[in-house]
Amino acid sequence: MGEIKMPVPQFEDHKWMRDLAFLVDVTQELNILNLKLKVPGQLVTAVYDNVRAFTAKLKLWKNQISQGNFPACKSLVEELGSEIQFSGSEYTTKLDLLLQKFDQRFADFRKHKESFNMFANPFSVDVDLQMVLIDMQCNTSLKTKFRRTKDVTDFFRQLPPSFPNLCKTFRKIMSLFGSTYIYE
Repeated sequence: MGEIKMPVPQFEDHKWMRDLAFLVDVTQELNILNLKLKVPGQLVTAVYDNVRAFTAKLKLWKNQISQGNFPACKSLVEELGSEIQFSGSEYTTKLDLLLQKFDQRFADFRKHKESFNMFANPFSVDVDLQMVLIDMQCNTSLKTKFRRTKDVTDFFRQLPPSFPNLCKTFRKIMSLFGSTYIYE
C-alpha cells in the first residue's frame, strides 16, 4: 500500500477492482437508504416508501446492467474505462440476491400495503375497500383539514369520534414499529 510500500496484488487484478468498484456503488446507495430510514419520528409508511423506492432502483440497475448500461455505477464505469467487452452479468446475479434479501427482510411490509396506502392518503383509497371511508371522503371539512395538515399524524389524531374503526386502524399503523431502526 502507499505509505507502507507493501505490494497489494489485488490492485493489479482488474476483475477484483471491478468487483470493488461495484461494491462501492451499491454500498453508497445502501448508505443513502440507511440515512433515509434513520430519520427520527418518521412513520412506518415513509420507511415503506423508501424501501420500495430502493428495491425499484435495484430492479432498474439490474435491467440496465443486463443491457450493458451502467449509469448508476459511477465507480464501476470509472474502473472499466474503455473496456468494451464487459457484460456485467455477474452483477445482475448479485443484484438479484440483494433483491431477494430485501424481499425477505421487509416481507411484513407487503402484508400491510393497503393499510399503509389508506393511512398515507385516505382520500385516494378506492371506496370499495372500506365503506367507512365514504363518510370521510365526502366530508369537505375533513378534506380541507387533510390538505392543510403538514403532518399526517396530526390529521388522524384530530379525526372525530364518529370514525372509531379508522382511528383504531391508524393508531395500529402508527404503532407498528416503536423504533426508527426497524430494519436492523
